[in-house]
Amino acid sequence: MGEILVQRDETNHIVGFVARGLSPDTLPGIGVFQLLRAGSAALTDYLHVQAESSLSEEMDLVVDRSDPHLARELDAVLETLAIGFRLLERDCPDDLVVHDAAVGVEVL
Repeated sequence: MGEILVQRDETNHIVGFVARGLSPDTLPGIGVFQLLRAGSAALTDYLHVQAESSLSEEMDLVVDRSDPHLARELDAVLETLAIGFRLLERDCPDDLVVHDAAVGVEVL
């Protein structure tokens, strides 16, 4: 079974995605690959935001959210990706699970 981690910061904004355990020749694997490609292209080509991505066996996308003027645009692109992953999860429940994960959160 494949899994996607939707990485969120302490303010609940998405900062990245990690996908693992997906076969590139299955519907979920192809869908996740294409969504990550589209998201990465939108971020870099349209918004001119630095986004690091790896589209190999373990796929990931990490976004630079340092420009506060782009917060709404970044949220729109990244939340759209998360919705796309959840739709794939709904359509392929035996092959894909999507989790939210907090990153960079300190517990005192």
